[in-house]
Amino acid sequence: MSKKIFNTFFFITMVLISFTANLSKDSMLIYLNDDSWITNQIAEKIRSIGNYMYNIQIEKAMSNSTYTSDYDVILNIFTNSKENISIAFGYFQGGGFSYSDFTGETSDWVERFSVKTLETISFQRFLYDESWDVLQLTFWKGVDEYPIFQDNKLYFISDRYIGNREVYIFDFEDGSEDKISLEYSAEYFPDISPNNELLAFQTTMFGKWDVVLYDLKTKSINRISPSDKNAYSPYFYDNTLLIFTMEEDSGQSTEVWMYDIYFDKLEKLTDSKNLLKFRPVKWDGNKISFYAVDSKNADMNIYYMDENNKIHILTNDTYQTDNWSNGSELLVYSEFNGRYFTINEYINGQKNNVSKSITNDSFYPSYSPDKKFIFFTNYHSESDIFVINRDNL
Repeated sequence: MSKKIFNTFFFITMVLISFTANLSKDSMLIYLNDDSWITNQIAEKIRSIGNYMYNIQIEKAMSNSTYTSDYDVILNIFTNSKENISIAFGYFQGGGFSYSDFTGETSDWVERFSVKTLETISFQRFLYDESWDVLQLTFWKGVDEYPIFQDNKLYFISDRYIGNREVYIFDFEDGSEDKISLEYSAEYFPDISPNNELLAFQTTMFGKWDVVLYDLKTKSINRISPSDKNAYSPYFYDNTLLIFTMEEDSGQSTEVWMYDIYFDKLEKLTDSKNLLKFRPVKWDGNKISFYAVDSKNADMNIYYMDENNKIHILTNDTYQTDNWSNGSELLVYSEFNGRYFTINEYINGQKNNVSKSITNDSFYPSYSPDKKFIFFTNYHSESDIFVINRDNL
């Protein structure tokens, strides 16, 4: 399948009309601990880029005009001109946070400091605050997509800082930020092996769409898809088996393939020429779910393959895409409701809209290993990573 055909179906979401969200915002109080220009600039930038998640009020420190108990987050900002350092610190229900950096004098520095402050708050709230229902995790002005969460680390794709899509790894516990530096290619669909040793992702680094394995210890990259076929959306079936989709020789269809890492062996699992298949995942035992575009009528729905490799349609409603499961009975996906795409769960023949508070497009959902959280990409004025607390639905 050509890149043009793939992009037509795969990135159809990018031409959809955006809608205003009715997300119930949390509240934040920012205290200015000095009256310097840089402190005021940081506060205003945080209010600007954080206004989708928070209703933000800014006051001078030691003000008696508000009750701090009325706010979900209290943030203090302080600039030490003598040490040339800026500090953001504060607390929320269940914990606290702090972030500091040597003070810069450019608007780009203010932007980065503000983004990092908001993301630090979110990571700590995710770990220690049980009061939130929906939490915005990333705040970069560009693209943050395709979240996968495991072992308190978030794996996702971002174009931050250089404008090129790369795999980022955020550690929620220590606040560290890492990435796989591939500045001359574009990466999509990261997935982490259950033993946290390998990353798989889709990349253009070889001049077409390929699936590669990245060893997190040795930093080595191994292409597992053939040199003459486009391959998409890898997923770890277990520690030694990887499933993905790959185009047929005709270039007009895709099939599900399995790669055995231990034996370095490829096996074709499906053979249905009328379906353009993407994002295969392990679901409900040993079934494999995927979404597909029917080449006969252009319908896009969720399908699954049973233990005998027979394909069934799971749901037959409006446009459905981006299915994901961790092998359990739970399946999460994105569905068009006539106005925008919502995040839905499917279990025991029933589906439930879990993103009702968000009225703009949401895609690429995935579960945490314990199934307590659903991570996804929300497209408001930009694309950012969000998470739903299933216990609070």
